[in-house]
Amino acid sequence: MGVKDGKNYPILIAEKKNQGTNDQRIKEGKPRQAQGNAIERLGKNVIGFRGMFLHESIFPFVCFGDGCDFDEQGSILDRMKTIAMFGELNKECLYREGTFFNRGTFYFRVQEWSQQEMEERCYVIAEKSIYYYFSKYGKSFFESITQ
Repeated sequence: MGVKDGKNYPILIAEKKNQGTNDQRIKEGKPRQAQGNAIERLGKNVIGFRGMFLHESIFPFVCFGDGCDFDEQGSILDRMKTIAMFGELNKECLYREGTFFNRGTFYFRVQEWSQQEMEERCYVIAEKSIYYYFSKYGKSFFESITQ
């Protein structure tokens, strides 16, 4: 949305992560590699973004992850649940739950996300964020930002 009174009012923060090349490496006869580099970076990003929203009751963060490491048998989904504060994956979670849980939204699967799928989900989160800010601060509060 913009900056007003020295504060940011983001309506959407989105990331796309691909995790896993072991399926391709096995096909090529190469050994498996360690898992988790993209997810470790994501965890650090989420910590910083959560700090930006301590004064709000929303966390308009969404991450789309795909790749072979997101299969149900791997350990990466367990790491993701930790980053999501043990909330449900593949479910929108925009609003704070209780006092401390700004979970964010995390969509993960093996199959690659299409641009259209990501855009549709991002649009919904951004739209709800705008409604949140307007209901909390009033629409007129933001009119000077866009002019």
